[in-house]
Amino acid sequence: MDKQRLSVILVVRNESSNIRRCLDSVKWADEMVVVDQDSQDNTAAICREYTDKVFTVPSKGFCEPDRITAAEHAACEWVLYLDADEEVPPELRAEIRGILDSGVRQNSFYVARRNIFLGEWVKGAGWYPAYVLRLFRKGSVVFPAEIHAAILPLGGYGYLKNQIIHHTCSDLEEYLAKVNRYSGILAWQAWQKGERLNALTLPAKVLFLPLAQASKRFVLQKGFIDGYLGLVIAFLTGLTIFLKEIKLWEIQRKAQALAR
Repeated sequence: MDKQRLSVILVVRNESSNIRRCLDSVKWADEMVVVDQDSQDNTAAICREYTDKVFTVPSKGFCEPDRITAAEHAACEWVLYLDADEEVPPELRAEIRGILDSGVRQNSFYVARRNIFLGEWVKGAGWYPAYVLRLFRKGSVVFPAEIHAAILPLGGYGYLKNQIIHHTCSDLEEYLAKVNRYSGILAWQAWQKGERLNALTLPAKVLFLPLAQASKRFVLQKGFIDGYLGLVIAFLTGLTIFLKEIKLWEIQRKAQALAR
């Protein structure tokens, strides 16, 4: 049976502190494809040390819109999608290679992520195993463009036994910057989809919804097993929702003012 070739694809922006670790972990792949969202640091230069398939596109503030672009540039039958702050440990490498060489029937595979937050592995709060679809044949998945939207399978799929290691952030300042950026994107996407707030829904969306989601993270999804980390994650989940609704309200008020 012919060896099945693998392309690793990434969408990156300003990831100079992470990208080398990620690319080192997949040097065994047949090809690396990087779509760089106009990084302002030396991310693209580092990527070019590993591959000549580095493509620069305008920044969108989040990676999802350019995943399909990266996949279109992949030349191999199989594709592994990674984020710049992830790495593939040797055990997962061996499992992926074994799957590709075995002639499996499934066209795509979910893999668990071991999320490292402030230097520690988070086991609760819905953060583990948190399966994501990352290994697939070209043309066998759908790439939604919304922020944090998961890749979706077309047809049958399987699950890998080993895990991707995900280094979410090294300090709270970095994570708070993500919360601020992502909440703004979520607010704008909600506005484009027609979501609106009024005097009745605003209190519920700003007060009760963040509290409910924070409680879900900490209690129902067992964030409490991670101690203070679980509490921090629950709070930041609620904060993201709070900021999203406030920013949506701000967008709505500005639109109403312009319409007058």
